[in-house]
Amino acid sequence: MSDLEKLVRRRMQEEYAKGASAEEIAKVVRDLFNSIDLSGNRFDAVAVRAIRDHE
Repeated sequence: MSDLEKLVRRRMQEEYAKGASAEEIAKVVRDLFNSIDLSGNRFDAVAVRAIRDHE
């Protein structure tokens, strides 16, 4: 499992634990993917930064 997959799973689990609805969880995941630049080699760092910004 890639780092990105682990990151997405963790965020989904965190939101679920907070009692978020499926729509809210989908929005968090969508926002995460929209903030990742896959063109470079450092997309994991961007993903981590995006998650921190969301919180």
